[in-house]
Amino acid sequence: MGDAPPPIASRFFRACLLILGGVVALWLALELFARLWGWVLLAAGIVLTAWCLVTAYRYWWGRRF
Repeated sequence: MGDAPPPIASRFFRACLLILGGVVALWLALELFARLWGWVLLAAGIVLTAWCLVTAYRYWWGRRF
């Protein structure tokens, strides 16, 4: 014979704990992202500048010959 399914109160409690854990994890991720936001923008700006310089150099160098 099979096991009886868990009562609905137990399933509801577990679902609430999982939702609470998800909210806490999202809050921690947003806090970490807020701390690093300036560094992320700085890195993106450096990468974008380098890409633009490389693209302009390759375009300029290709037109010389």
